[in-house]
Amino acid sequence: LAGLAEEASELAQAALKYRRALTGHNPTPISLQEAMSRLMEEIADVELYLDQLYFGRDDPLAKEINQTKARKLKRWKERLRE
Repeated sequence: LAGLAEEASELAQAALKYRRALTGHNPTPISLQEAMSRLMEEIADVELYLDQLYFGRDDPLAKEINQTKARKLKRWKERLRE
């Protein structure tokens, strides 16, 4: 869990850095390509940790996570339509 928290924090920073490179607001010295590469690396790191928290689609935790994701995606789509 500590590793996941650390990688999630790094993912947040990489996402913000990518946004800065993308928009040019609060410029960053790294290129858009480098920012995207760093973002993809942090996504992979977080996914590796998440994969270790449950063992497969039949695991009760995985089912609960997928139900929560479906509910949140539905709500997100409704908000975007508004």
